[in-house]
Amino acid sequence: MHFTARYLAPLAVAGGSALAIAMAPAAAAAPLSCTDVGSATQCVSPGNSQITANAPVVQQQQWPEFIIIHRNR
Repeated sequence: MHFTARYLAPLAVAGGSALAIAMAPAAAAAPLSCTDVGSATQCVSPGNSQITANAPVVQQQQWPEFIIIHRNR
């Protein structure tokens, strides 16, 4: 039986694709370790770092500082 590159190349590509699909879930399953850093959360895994920061809730004044009721000219 005579194999040429014409038949071998698609077989190699199909095998490589099947291997990549089979290994993808193992690569995506890296656990994250999260640390609370003040008002932010830092999650780290090998080769990846994520920082999530939220602004604190600020209470607004009920009335503005300057209230101009009536102005005569």
